[in-house]
Amino acid sequence: MTNQEKKNKTTKNKHIGTTFVSESIYLLEICEEIFQCNLKERNRQKNNVNARIAFGTILRSRGHCLNDIGKCINRDHATILHYNKISENYRNTDEEFKLKFQLTKYKFKEKCAEINIEQASIIENKHKDNYHLALPYYNKILIDHINLLNNQKKELSLELEALKVYKNISTTSVSRVQNIIDIVKQRTRMGKEKEVENKLNIFYNSMQY
Repeated sequence: MTNQEKKNKTTKNKHIGTTFVSESIYLLEICEEIFQCNLKERNRQKNNVNARIAFGTILRSRGHCLNDIGKCINRDHATILHYNKISENYRNTDEEFKLKFQLTKYKFKEKCAEINIEQASIIENKHKDNYHLALPYYNKILIDHINLLNNQKKELSLELEALKVYKNISTTSVSRVQNIIDIVKQRTRMGKEKEVENKLNIFYNSMQY
């Protein structure tokens, strides 16, 4: 291996490591916010367990290794593997977990896009000079990658379903007061918005519920 190749490999590994650290920190914060828990606490409370399952599953779907994921939340690789195996069943049987999981994943993807983090590579560049000898290896990698893509497709479908639910909730919330909104829009003159706002506040403050 030439010095340049060594330098490129070192740079690549450094980039991958930095990417994982960034992703794990941001996802940890999002999980703790949505599931209202401390992800590193070693207890069996439902929110903590569900947050750990979401954390392990989402990072694994990004192509990161089990050991690295486990270290972030003081768990071993076998536990993270277990989380990935039971995650789909949880989403199929627990509506609250499914919605929180999808919201976590949605916010995390937004954050990754915002700071321009690329997804980790699944297929490594091995056996480059002896490709014909490496076909069994590549077949396994490709099958794993296809399975990962199928899982991501399911995740996107669930995410779309969750977004539709949130949209329906928002639409229902607006439609409930749509007549009032229409009256305010039609009857409020330009430049009188603040005056109307003050009067509405006085009116609602005087109401007894």
